Amino acid sequence: MKDLISRNLSALIEAGRNEELRDMLADLHPADVAEVLEAQDAEVRSQAFALLDIESASEVLLELSELTREQVLAGLPVEQVTELVAEMDSDDAADIVADLSDADAAAVLASIEPEDSAEVRRLLLYDEDTAGGIMQVELVSVREEETVSDAVERIRAQADEVINLNYVFVVDETERLGGLVSLRQLLLARPDQTIRELVTPCKLVVGVEEDQEEVARKFRKYDVRSAPVVDGQGRLIGRITVDDVVDVFMEEANEDFYRMAGTSEEETASDRVLHISRLRLPWLLTNLTGGLITGYLIWNFKLIMDVQDVLALVTFIPAIMALGGSVGIQSSTIVVRSLALGRIGHGQIGHLLFKEFRVALIMGLVCGTGGALVAHFWHGRAAIGLVVGLSMMLAIMVAALLGVVAPALFKRLNIDPALASGPFVTMSNDIMGILLYMGIATFLLNVMP
Repeated sequence: MKDLISRNLSALIEAGRNEELRDMLADLHPADVAEVLEAQDAEVRSQAFALLDIESASEVLLELSELTREQVLAGLPVEQVTELVAEMDSDDAADIVADLSDADAAAVLASIEPEDSAEVRRLLLYDEDTAGGIMQVELVSVREEETVSDAVERIRAQADEVINLNYVFVVDETERLGGLVSLRQLLLARPDQTIRELVTPCKLVVGVEEDQEEVARKFRKYDVRSAPVVDGQGRLIGRITVDDVVDVFMEEANEDFYRMAGTSEEETASDRVLHISRLRLPWLLTNLTGGLITGYLIWNFKLIMDVQDVLALVTFIPAIMALGGSVGIQSSTIVVRSLALGRIGHGQIGHLLFKEFRVALIMGLVCGTGGALVAHFWHGRAAIGLVVGLSMMLAIMVAALLGVVAPALFKRLNIDPALASGPFVTMSNDIMGILLYMGIATFLLNVMP
């Protein structure tokens, strides 16, 4: 059904079969509707989105990519945006309002319920990449002296407001967090039991200013479905659920992959050629600079070597640079993802370096031996074969070590380690590879007959 609608959406709209299309979209999950809309051009997407009822539209809007969502919002009147925001949880509503212009955001916040408006305004105070930026304020809390019956009544009273409820949080008279009670405990307990008898410590408590990536790592480590968020005084101010964390993992992974390629997610939703060029050019200019430096090094070495030797050596430059670049990208990608997932810390970099050194040594010996044999039989000189073999082996080893050190160094400097991959590692390995190659060639060809 989804694929059928996606292929024929434009034709159905042009034919004026809106009622039929509305019924077809209503049968799909919001995530599938979002996938269908993502594949359309802006005009068709807007027309199809207008066919959805407010409840469905609010769910679909949250499933769209950030850039597509911004485009859809830009085409909607403020009144409709207000209706959509009113249907959402506080954290989702804050994300939508944050994407609006100041004037539209103010108009939306003034139009929704005062209590909802206050919650959204409070969330907007936090950086979007922190726990405060992804938490929701809808939760159920009780006091230790209350009974199970009181807690159940509290849950029923907030049923429309709090969904995906896993825990009831326990607080004191100053709203300081004291622990939690699971729904399973409440169901199995006697109605007259006090919460004090059931409360258990929280596996995970999140500080409101914690980075969202660190929060996601902790969710994965402690295997929890929901976690309370507290302020600096330990007061309960919100909660984060596992669906919020999944979004963080996806967002961070996508961001890393785009950065490693030297580009941005903005490209996927833009048709502006100049804008896309501006996103790509910085890293391409970095590579251009590296290429010019490499060429300059080759030229300088030409001046101190025999022309015939230079011609023989030039034939292996593409292979050496390609090997170094590939190995560097492999190592840096592994380190970047391991750092992002919290699998390695600064204390483990030495162990990882030693491991990559051993792996690179094996790969270097295999590739270097193959390159040396080819060079020897091709040019009929053992010296050329030795130069090529040693250069390949050392270029691979240096590239692997650089692929570990660069992301770790960037992490230490509080710079996204993904920036150390892709164009940066490629440029660095090209320069190091040529320096090694020509340095070894200059020395050995002047020593060996």
